[in-house]
Amino acid sequence: MTFSNLNQEQADAVQTTDGPLLVLAGAGTGKTRVLTSRIINIVNSHLASPMQILAVTFTNKAAKEMKERMAREIGDQVNNLWVGTFHSVAAKILRRHPEIVGLGSDFTIIDADDQGRLLKQILSDFNIDTKQFPAKAYLGKISRLKDAMAFPQNVKEDESGGLPKLKAIYESYQTRLKAMNGADFGDLLLYNIEIFKNAPNILAYYQDKFRYILVDEYQDTNSSQYQWLLSLATLHQNICCVGDDDQSIYSWRGADIKNILRFEEDFADAKIIRLEQNYRSTSNILDAADSVIKNNKSRHGKKLWTEVGQGSKVTLAAFMDDRSESAFVANKIADILAANKIKADEIAVLVRAGYQTRSFEEAFISVSIPYRVIGGMKFYERMEVRDSVAYMRICANLNDDLALNRIINNPKRGVGSTTIANILQYGRQNDISFFAAIKELLQNGDIKGKAKDSLQDLINKIASYNEQINDASLGEMAKNILQDFGYINMWESENSVESKGRLENINEFINSLDDFSTMTEFLEYISLVEAKDERNVSGEAVNIMTIHGAKGLEFDMVFVPGLEDGVFPSGKSIEEKNGVEEERRLMYVAITRAKKDLILSYAKSRYVYGSMQTQIPSRFLKELPQNQIDMQDASRNNFSHFSGLENDFSQGYGKFIAKKPNYKDVTDSMEGKRIFHQKFGYGTVIEVNGNKLSINFEKTGSKILMKDFVSLAD
Repeated sequence: MTFSNLNQEQADAVQTTDGPLLVLAGAGTGKTRVLTSRIINIVNSHLASPMQILAVTFTNKAAKEMKERMAREIGDQVNNLWVGTFHSVAAKILRRHPEIVGLGSDFTIIDADDQGRLLKQILSDFNIDTKQFPAKAYLGKISRLKDAMAFPQNVKEDESGGLPKLKAIYESYQTRLKAMNGADFGDLLLYNIEIFKNAPNILAYYQDKFRYILVDEYQDTNSSQYQWLLSLATLHQNICCVGDDDQSIYSWRGADIKNILRFEEDFADAKIIRLEQNYRSTSNILDAADSVIKNNKSRHGKKLWTEVGQGSKVTLAAFMDDRSESAFVANKIADILAANKIKADEIAVLVRAGYQTRSFEEAFISVSIPYRVIGGMKFYERMEVRDSVAYMRICANLNDDLALNRIINNPKRGVGSTTIANILQYGRQNDISFFAAIKELLQNGDIKGKAKDSLQDLINKIASYNEQINDASLGEMAKNILQDFGYINMWESENSVESKGRLENINEFINSLDDFSTMTEFLEYISLVEAKDERNVSGEAVNIMTIHGAKGLEFDMVFVPGLEDGVFPSGKSIEEKNGVEEERRLMYVAITRAKKDLILSYAKSRYVYGSMQTQIPSRFLKELPQNQIDMQDASRNNFSHFSGLENDFSQGYGKFIAKKPNYKDVTDSMEGKRIFHQKFGYGTVIEVNGNKLSINFEKTGSKILMKDFVSLAD
């Protein structure tokens, strides 16, 4: 084959066929082209037959794309290649030798639902309270242990993550899987490694068979994938790993950056080729990415360059608060779309966490921008948000049967389906609400056992909150309701990556409620949001997604909001060893998604867990090349330029927002004092009643608010 379509470094990687090779492929440098061209070159040069080549990827989509590209060059020979994901290739090997690990030839690979059901049975046998320690928490921990190559006998007590009897439960889980002739996805690689260890002849066969091994996204490999590859590559050592240490962003699901960093230690004669010519972005964008990522210590090092041109400066904008930030993004996009400068599909808003999508969704709806949330549901469609709304609805309206039906057993209250059916039937027969039916049946003694106590407690709480639904700010009321009914604790107990995301969404939901004066106003708004969303589902649309979900994608214009310490980098990462370095890699990924225009932004204050807090700009912003950044301060005179970030880093933002009083300051003596509220503006305290303030606002009239939601203005 000819290499005229490859640059010098790409051609070098394709033609270096013998020995271990690490290709450090920066963002937008054509790594897929190199991988496929390399395989085609090996086949066409008769260095190996297709069946002697193993290529592993992380997704079926990537494997399919590689096959399609190669088919155009080598035709049907592509069907003889071993190309697939780690799990699919490992499953193929396990099917050939199941007896080595005690499985039958017809073993079943069980999915996540079956895993969950099996674990629930085991937890019941061990008398584990699944409300406090859910099956999902055990499943997540066991999966991580398998990624780290830890069988039950290798688990130490300090690795339990607070889950009782983890070692024994893991052991029981594996025994039950074996008994039912089953394996989960984590087992596939582990059983392969066990086969290689216990049957040297089988290992020798596959070592000889795979003369050439190619690995995509090597920076994302975990311990079991690493060991599996190492075992297979020992003989011929013709292994080519393509990856980018600067884009290693999945440690939370087991990926270990050390695998790519120690490649030269694992293979003594390894060659490293750096792909640094970027075909995607302007030089200003690449310089910004390099300026940030070079602050990481754990990396091989490279510097991307391009022939695309310098392009526009990267914009960095500061805003008074998060609402101003999302409004700016929406208005800017609306202007761009109106002028037909960029198609909606070529615009993306990349957020650090899923909960951040809400403010942008609402801002887009307000100015009729079509949008889609990639990799997740729209905010108000998310299960935990719908559940939270249902709790507020039933507390506001005792006759809301749909809301009560949704939350009656969420979290589990021991109310069986038969009991619920009987209640519903009684309500229909007597033409009364679901709530009233429960109340009457309890009074009549027709509900017994555990369900009786649970339902009595439930309706008592609902009735109590119904009486006080308008006595406090909606945000505070929602927080109290969701805590009191055990909904927040349900997700806290699960203690998984998924549950942490759901908790973030719940907190964002609580924050959103303080934009509304009454529950009626909020529920009407939700209905309107959902109605408007229907018009934004199809056709061209702006993309909203997390940065993790954006990896591998590219857009003409990219917005990266929320660049504040505690948001990006996340608060948790700041406290963890090597956490900030991974967050910096995530920042690098976000920047390099942009082809032409990149707009970074931060808010000087934002609602966090129901209260307005001052924010410190992300430490990553200090690392940007200041001479190539267009800095704009939208918190002052409509985008006046400012010279740097030092004031915002060092002086705080007392001049921008009112200061929060101490609780001791909220006394009767505050009567007559001037205060500030984020939504309602300035007002005067008329009366103090405990934690509640009667306030006459200058623009919106009289309101009763909790003390935590106002600030002293003077």
